[in-house]
Amino acid sequence: MARVTEEQLILPALYLMNISPTKSITTTEMKEDLVEIFKPTGKDNELAGTRGDTLFTQKVRNLKSHDKLEKLGYAVYHEKIDGEPSGRFEITVAGRQYLDKNMDIVDYLLNNTFSSEDLKVAFATVYNNRDKVKKIEIFDENATVVEGTQAIARTKVYKRSNKLRKKAIQFYTVNDRIKCQACCFDFEEFYGEYGKNFIEIHHQKPVFQFDGDDLERTIKKALENVIPVCSNCHRMIHRRRDNPLTLDELKEYVRQDLDFCSED
Repeated sequence: MARVTEEQLILPALYLMNISPTKSITTTEMKEDLVEIFKPTGKDNELAGTRGDTLFTQKVRNLKSHDKLEKLGYAVYHEKIDGEPSGRFEITVAGRQYLDKNMDIVDYLLNNTFSSEDLKVAFATVYNNRDKVKKIEIFDENATVVEGTQAIARTKVYKRSNKLRKKAIQFYTVNDRIKCQACCFDFEEFYGEYGKNFIEIHHQKPVFQFDGDDLERTIKKALENVIPVCSNCHRMIHRRRDNPLTLDELKEYVRQDLDFCSED
């Protein structure tokens, strides 16, 4: 597992500044919040030096010591404000513009339960694409779970995600039936015709598409990273943001006492 980079921390750091009432944040606050977001593991979580920092939090400190945010023009660092010690990063107009441009992506990544490694890869992809013309589009699993309001507010995301959902249902349908991949619950079996083809689609990894890329090809690749699950199992996967369940872990809970997936 590769260590986190300063570039991968930029968008989450700007997000944290922007949601603060003062549009600013101290390095200490940033460290705590970024640890909560990324939940670093492996080498990132190893101790570094004598300050009590891990290699991850040391990298957060480097955003100041290397002036990364200021060199990009995304934030300014105030040693003092009105003569009083401050030590706060404050987001700039350019920083807000960069954040606004990618806010759908940030919401998607931070409001789901992707692993630390997946977040690093995703934020690196966004950063490396910042100066390119092609926009990164998202497929948001929540846009296919909560219909109505989200479909109106985020029409393009909804339409893309719904197309992935339909393709995933086709892909996982066996003998004209689709079941939860964790507990094998079959909505049609329980609810009859009313439950036919109903299922929720969980994103195990972030799903992106670059503007202009072939949608069908993107969806075909995305099918490797999505799974159909019932509403109960979907909620259980996301129940603890600090410790989301993998499909295999969820299956262990389901099958401790009963074999739900036994064939008749």
